[in-house]
Amino acid sequence: MGRGAKLGYPTANIDVPPGTGEGVFFGQTAVGGGSWPSVIFVGAPETFGETDKRAEAHLLDFKGDLYGQEIELEIYQKHRDSRKFPDAEALRLQMHADEVSAREFFKNKK
Repeated sequence: MGRGAKLGYPTANIDVPPGTGEGVFFGQTAVGGGSWPSVIFVGAPETFGETDKRAEAHLLDFKGDLYGQEIELEIYQKHRDSRKFPDAEALRLQMHADEVSAREFFKNKK
């Protein structure tokens, strides 16, 4: 089980090309013939002392296993800048707030 899943927000982790902008975004993730609204973090998980930049997509209401799946991300809108949190609980609380905002965004996007 990955760190995101342990926090209650499983993610698909994807390498990103150099020069990719950082932050938390709302977008869509295509996988296995379906597409899910997503909260997408792009950056280095500094809260956990990491420096390698990547994308981490949390697919809203997705039930299944993303491991080894080919996925495609589409970014719609930047939600906020990325930042380092003092601990995992503070990050989890922010992830919850991001999810609430994302659900409102997608509800109004229809």
